[in-house]
Amino acid sequence: MMAVINVWGFILLTLSFWNCAAACTWMKTQNRASLSSFQVLSNSSISQLEQACKDSVHGHDKLSVEFPHKQYNRIVQLQAKDHILFILRTLKNIMRLYRKYEKADCDQHKLQIFLLDVDRQILELERCANNIVEENIPKRISKKMETHFRSLISHLKSTDYSAEGWNEITGVVLKHLRRLDLLATKTKRDLHD
Repeated sequence: MMAVINVWGFILLTLSFWNCAAACTWMKTQNRASLSSFQVLSNSSISQLEQACKDSVHGHDKLSVEFPHKQYNRIVQLQAKDHILFILRTLKNIMRLYRKYEKADCDQHKLQIFLLDVDRQILELERCANNIVEENIPKRISKKMETHFRSLISHLKSTDYSAEGWNEITGVVLKHLRRLDLLATKTKRDLHD
């Protein structure tokens, strides 16, 4: 009797691991051509931040912090579950940046909507992540991303959270949001295959 229970337990555990990322309905759709719920909210958050901080679209050009293109290129090569965890961590880092956004030279109402959109994305992705057995995104990618966001926070501090500092940071955040949106598109495709 105990052996039968152990076998069924093993089968259920195996099925749950196998289907963990596929269960993330927030990232996929019934129809390949339509946008996932994540992508709809992602597009909204990008639009809200662009409208809130109009001067920031190209403000990152003079920022000395290098954008982590290599990390995005590496994460794309991994599995959908790794994409989900990467997107979640990156959005959490973006929220950390905006803890002291009051000095940002932006439309505060639209910035609030942006933050609510990102918060909702995080909430839904955390539900997906609860179903994922974390095998750790390669430490090198995680470490480089953490270092990148710490340098953005340091830049804000060094500019005393000035409007110019926020414009530069917001330009970088928009770039992150666009790359995350592209990664979400690949994730949706991978979840359908």
